[in-house]
Amino acid sequence: MHFDALTLACVAAELKRTLCPGRIQQVVMVDDHALGFEVYAGRARHPLLVALHPNAARVHTVSYKLRRGVEGETPLLLLLRKYARGALLSDVVQPEPVERVLHLHFEHPEHGTTTLIFELIGRQPNAMLVGPGGRILEALRRVRAEEGARTLSPGHLYAPPPAPAKLPPFDDGAEDYYDRLAQVIAQPGPLWKALVAGVAGLSPTAAQEIAFRMTGNASASSEGVTVIALAQALQELWSPLQTGGWQPGLIEDDGRIVGFAPYPVQFRGRFLPQPSMSEALERFFAQPTATHAPDPYAALRSQVLAQVRRAQAQVERRLAALMGDAPAPGEVEQLRTQANWLLALSGQVTPGQTVLEVETGAETLHIPLDPLLSPIEQAQRLFKRAAKLERAAKIIPQRRAQLLADLDLLAQLALDAERATNQPELAAVSDELRQAGLLSSPKARAVKAAPAAGGPLRYRTSRGVEIVVGRNARQNEQVTFKLAQSSDLWLHVRGAPGAHVVVRSSERTPDEQDVLVAAQLAAYHSGRRGERKVDVMVTERRWVSRAPGGRTGQVVVARERVVHVPAVEPEGVKAI
Repeated sequence: MHFDALTLACVAAELKRTLCPGRIQQVVMVDDHALGFEVYAGRARHPLLVALHPNAARVHTVSYKLRRGVEGETPLLLLLRKYARGALLSDVVQPEPVERVLHLHFEHPEHGTTTLIFELIGRQPNAMLVGPGGRILEALRRVRAEEGARTLSPGHLYAPPPAPAKLPPFDDGAEDYYDRLAQVIAQPGPLWKALVAGVAGLSPTAAQEIAFRMTGNASASSEGVTVIALAQALQELWSPLQTGGWQPGLIEDDGRIVGFAPYPVQFRGRFLPQPSMSEALERFFAQPTATHAPDPYAALRSQVLAQVRRAQAQVERRLAALMGDAPAPGEVEQLRTQANWLLALSGQVTPGQTVLEVETGAETLHIPLDPLLSPIEQAQRLFKRAAKLERAAKIIPQRRAQLLADLDLLAQLALDAERATNQPELAAVSDELRQAGLLSSPKARAVKAAPAAGGPLRYRTSRGVEIVVGRNARQNEQVTFKLAQSSDLWLHVRGAPGAHVVVRSSERTPDEQDVLVAAQLAAYHSGRRGERKVDVMVTERRWVSRAPGGRTGQVVVARERVVHVPAVEPEGVKAI
């Protein structure tokens, strides 16, 4: 759906009415591509979201508190805290009604006047903080001058994006306006495509709406369309710029919300009026299918994932150091051989000698000598080194297995944190880190405990067979070792973190189609989600046991077969 110039004009009018004048109380980075502001105006706090995602750029207020979703502080965020936090939001301006550019004007009691400019255009939407002289203080994405491009970086004068070489959607007073409008109509193909190509500020949605209002068909050609009728249709759509008569709403088609607009849409589905454009946008982008929907747990999720990543880095360092201590093949025997020859030939070593060469019949040994030590002392050192390496050869495999188990657990916990849908599930990840002793330092704090999260997911196939899916490491443990019976089928993706899946066999014996459905659930609820072909292990629960010394949810499988399925949500299964 298109957040176009008309939609921005409607939002700008709402923000100016509800937020100006207002005090900026907080500024946060919601994620790597979004800024959040808390504006106090009209005796109320208004969260303002500015999303600058390539495919979902938009500005609107939201009904929930915006929280920090990234660790660290960007240069733009630091300057916004200085110039915007505590400042008065004095005005909200859309300089060009046909362009998706918005200016927020700040007046700070200490730092004076600045302007925050949002460009919701192109593949890289951007934000620039501009000082009183028009020079850029900082940008979300710094852009260096290239051929035909603007420079958007600190110290340079801000230049607005070039005006589109198109006809304005309303009469600009030019003598040839209607002649140029006639040229737009004369283009071959659907009328709406000609409008998008020739008229500034029109998105495909707006252009199709105009075509429908004029012809009764959104995909009709311009045949029979007059210039005067087109001018009237354009003026009707853009009239709220002067009258303020915006009519925001959502577009519902086949039971789904498929779009939004600041005017009643007639060419598609059913138009659902909304109290404000912001409410329509929040509702649309909060849908699971909408891209870049705000994450209400972004800050907590980021904190937990940072703990997991620090733990992963620490375990990987330990593993690398451990492997550096492992003896090379044959090293222990070689050290003992050298020590024995040193003892046997100690009487032949002369003072100051640095190498003892020994002909064994099979090879020539070159034993390095330390002139400061006697041959016997050097032999003793070699025996001690050989004994140490021998002990390491026994201990290192055990320690390596434990570290690899820790890495497997951390991979599972990272997936758990990414897929968590509430605060208790995120807290469970942090608590599992603490119990496993994997928090990066004694001072690292686990996320505050919360009431227990919901249980495993449960589904029923079209044949009535029940399938249970663990959503995290702890639930995997529960599903496999508390809920499953020995005759139930057990499934898990091979070689990746993911859900333990159990197919109940007590009520009805599952057939192969039930197994494939369960395998798809296992693949979908794993780190392989979205892949076209995933290997999934299938076995009876009786052949699954806890991994010796393993972490929560880690198992060994004695017998298995493998099925290959796509890692997408299966059809023919119902959540219960």
